[in-house]
Amino acid sequence: MLFVSERGSLKTLHIALRLDDKVTVFGFADVYGTFSGVRMEDSGYISGGDYLVYVTTKDRAADRRQPCTAVYSTNLKTATSERLTPTNTADLSPAMSPSGKLVAVASFQRKDGGWDGEIEDLQTNIFVMNVKRPPGCKLVVRNGGWPTWGSESVLFFHRKVGDFWGVFRVDIGGGSATETRVTPEGITAITPAAINETTVAVATIRQKSGFSDVRVEAQYRHSEIFDTTGANTKITQKIRPKADHFNPFVINGGKRIGYHRAKSEMLQSGDDIPRQFYKLDSPHPDVGLFRVAGVFPTFNRDGSMVSFVDNEFKSVWVADSKGSRIVYGRGADNVFSPVWSQNPDIDTLYVCMGPSFQSKERLDICAIVNVKTSKRPPVQRLTNGFNNAFPSTNPEGN
Repeated sequence: MLFVSERGSLKTLHIALRLDDKVTVFGFADVYGTFSGVRMEDSGYISGGDYLVYVTTKDRAADRRQPCTAVYSTNLKTATSERLTPTNTADLSPAMSPSGKLVAVASFQRKDGGWDGEIEDLQTNIFVMNVKRPPGCKLVVRNGGWPTWGSESVLFFHRKVGDFWGVFRVDIGGGSATETRVTPEGITAITPAAINETTVAVATIRQKSGFSDVRVEAQYRHSEIFDTTGANTKITQKIRPKADHFNPFVINGGKRIGYHRAKSEMLQSGDDIPRQFYKLDSPHPDVGLFRVAGVFPTFNRDGSMVSFVDNEFKSVWVADSKGSRIVYGRGADNVFSPVWSQNPDIDTLYVCMGPSFQSKERLDICAIVNVKTSKRPPVQRLTNGFNNAFPSTNPEGN
């Protein structure tokens, strides 16, 4: 089985082999000697048994503030690798056709300005090209992502329309490509995995949830099957209704459906998932490279401490040579954007406290003082009303 894992603290491709009822896992790069150093890999597909096609970030981006994702293929017999997609653009989500001769990718090609800061709705276009040379490159869908082949001429993909994501079907075999929506409106349906040219497995969210909601069954992400007649089969709702299921994939021609699952219902209210802090191999000996499980990382002046916020925006973390710890905690979506005082003699973190990115809500700048010396550092509010965000101090720390 081919999968992505964070073994070794980097998100890279791995291969699992079952021999004599024992599973052994190998790093893809370790076996084939492809790339070393800091990079991320994703979306691996085996093409015709001879090639592995995947996404990697090993190459530099063509321009500033542009992604560095590229689609590569590695010959599994000779271990030779080559880039399939153009060097002047970013591509992702490769999908192999049933014959293994074609690959569809979501691409920033022909998107005005390339990537423009989008986070979820990337508004990519879908191109089809040959796995072997010459690659060719044909635009088949505008504003679509996550392509998957139903047959040698049929693709499924997802797209956001209004407030909801849906899964669509397009037949590219004729003169003009005709798109039809497969999943119903009013629900979120994403990450399709085609079973055949009329049937597709998708991840769905049937009811939206808020940041701090105690979710009901319809607000969890589940795997379902849809076809072009409108028929629908629910899968994971029957197995574990209160768990999130991600990225369905097809096994044995559609006889089985696989998926990722996150058992978040096992967490009690207020529980924290253990945070991880990694030191990575840096390509430059004079530059340290770290990875934290959170957002808004910020180093203090001498580089001995790093602070960040958890992904739910409820806790401020500090990590140093002794480990990591919480210095401030509150409910979800209540704290973000920490920054250290630039004065090394002032042991203070400044943070935003209040709802994130809501300009009409009150947001205060607060100081967390005595961070190094106090187990529960006191907090001082520095602003009084209005919406105040993203603090920064002068060199004197004022």
